[in-house]
Amino acid sequence: PMSEIGFDITPKSTLTEGERAALRQHYLTYVRAERDEGRQLRADLGEIYATIDKLADGLDMADLISRMGESSHIVIFATESSVLALREFQQAMLSEGKVVRLVSENSTEVNGIRALGPSDLLIVVTTSNGELIGRSGAQKVVLTASRDDELHALFGDVLRIGDGAEEGGALHRIYATFGVTYFFDRLFTQYARAYDPTLR
Repeated sequence: PMSEIGFDITPKSTLTEGERAALRQHYLTYVRAERDEGRQLRADLGEIYATIDKLADGLDMADLISRMGESSHIVIFATESSVLALREFQQAMLSEGKVVRLVSENSTEVNGIRALGPSDLLIVVTTSNGELIGRSGAQKVVLTASRDDELHALFGDVLRIGDGAEEGGALHRIYATFGVTYFFDRLFTQYARAYDPTLR
């Protein structure tokens, strides 16, 4: 079935054994960390949200919002799991008359990132495919909880929503879902305050 904004929201019904194993690893890592390491979701989320709130009130977020308003095209490049969390942001931005394109790592549209130019904005929510990102002529911003400074050198701006969420780590899924959702909710709020005439 199609959602009200035209996306196929039916989950893939068949997985290869390798895909299923990778998904289980992704979703069960934090479950194991709660059981074995005493992690507490409420405490981890509190830390993530506090970091994002501080970021949302800073100059980096204000600069990003300004560039969003001026950009010809806005593309968000993300993992499959983060794309699901970004649909709401995409729809909210559409309500403000701003089209945001979502491109996942596995999308056939991924090569279109190379065609973006200096008047376009590329917001990256995944740190894989560095070569592809490096070839893009767009203004580049990365949203990350990774400490990989070498990879971050590809970007004009690095927005840190925390630390220690390396691929496969206990906090990776928490940042990729809750952290990404909350960041983009705050981003939309700030964008609407800046550009929606009914809020001025």
